Amino acid sequence: MSLPAVLITGGATRIGAAIARGFAEQGWHVVIHYNSSAQPAEELASALPSAETIQSNLSDDDAAATMIAALADRLPDWRCLINSASVFEYDDATHLDAATYQQAMQINALAPARTAQTYFSKATSAGLRCVIQVTDMKLANPNPDFFSYTMSKHALASTIPMLTKI
Repeated sequence: MSLPAVLITGGATRIGAAIARGFAEQGWHVVIHYNSSAQPAEELASALPSAETIQSNLSDDDAAATMIAALADRLPDWRCLINSASVFEYDDATHLDAATYQQAMQINALAPARTAQTYFSKATSAGLRCVIQVTDMKLANPNPDFFSYTMSKHALASTIPMLTKI
């Protein structure tokens, strides 16, 4: 494959799908990650000039790392990882829900950090390699709703300056 490649986690719907379309329009091979959105992922991939789908549950650290390593082995010009997947469940500052918190931290903070680490250690493109961590306006405008989600996006944002040192 001679096209530069991009993986977009959560690439089947919403912002991830828009990002996938944008990269495809610029001539990239787009890898659309999904967890449970198989049909939208396949429909999007079939509408793009060069695309494929990959399923992985980002709640499973080993599965996420395996996905990244497998892609690195077969995408010689993999230049970009975009971590767009996220969970967004309601809780608030007066009632932190432990299960919501754990899921938000896993999917929205830990998985993007781990996938970025694996990407930087495994992807071998001769071109510039980059990771884009999709955050949220809640970084600039924190308020007490979606408490766990907001905390997880702040945790993710804190990884960005550290990952630039890799």
